[in-house]
Formats: sequence, structure tokens, C-alpha cells
Amino acid sequence: MNSTDASARLPFRLASAGLAAGAAAHVLAFAVGPAWMVWLGAPPSIVASRAAGSWPAPVGTLGITVVLLALAIACWMPARTIVHRLGLALLALLFVLRGLLVLPYWAGLRDWRTPIGHFVVRGESFAAGSLVVLAIGLLVAGGLLCARPHRFISSRANP
Repeated sequence: MNSTDASARLPFRLASAGLAAGAAAHVLAFAVGPAWMVWLGAPPSIVASRAAGSWPAPVGTLGITVVLLALAIACWMPARTIVHRLGLALLALLFVLRGLLVLPYWAGLRDWRTPIGHFVVRGESFAAGSLVVLAIGLLVAGGLLCARPHRFISSRANP
């Protein structure tokens, strides 16, 4: 392992820990009940499902938890293949973009019209969650930059 691998390990490990904590937060909110789900910004239909004991809430929570844990594992494993690196780059891009939604939120925009429909920001934790998501995206991007392959060799190095 060279020094570049060592410098990339910390951001990936921190991102992995953040993703695992996000998975735990979703499970904890489901276990505690609808009030926590509302605080985290769950859609009203999912909160109602949790209150009624119907299947959409546990299936949704399980789905989000599995995805977040899979992403945590992907961040923990060394990114040696191009497919893995591209997947991590996509993760970083999506998380940074999602994290930047805190800017219009802070500007007072809570009701957005999107090409796929109406989106209303819910939950008291939106800003904090956005900052965590932004941090994870930036950590993954930083890890990728630190661990980028050095394919170009200076002509001076090999006279």
C-alpha cells in the first residue's frame, strides 16, 4: 500500500461511517414511531403507514437501510476497479447535489415544482441531513481524488 492509498482511506472510512449511521437513523426512527419519522421528513403516506402498521413503511425503511449499508460497504472496500471508482464518483455527485439543496432551503424555499411533480420539504432535520449528505459526498470525492491512479509518468523520470 502506498501513501496515496493511505491518504484516501480516511475520507472513505468516514463516509462509510456516515452512511452506516444514516442507515441506523432510519431504522431507529421507524422503531421509535411516527413522530420521529415526521421529524426526519418522511412522506406523509409513509408516516401513516407506520401508524397503521401497514407494509409500505417497513419495506421503505428496509430498502433505504439496505441501500445505505451497501454504499457504506462500497466506501469501505478499496476502489481498485474502474466500475467501483465510477460508482463512487456517481455516489459523490448525487450526494453533493442532494446536500446542496440546503441552499434553497435556507433561502426560504420549501415548496418546489420539479419535472416529475410537486416536492415539499418536510421535517425539522432537513438542513442537518443535507449537511451530512453533503459531507459524505465531499468525503467520497476527496477520497477518489487522493486515490486516483497515477498513469502519467514524467519523461524526466525515465531518461
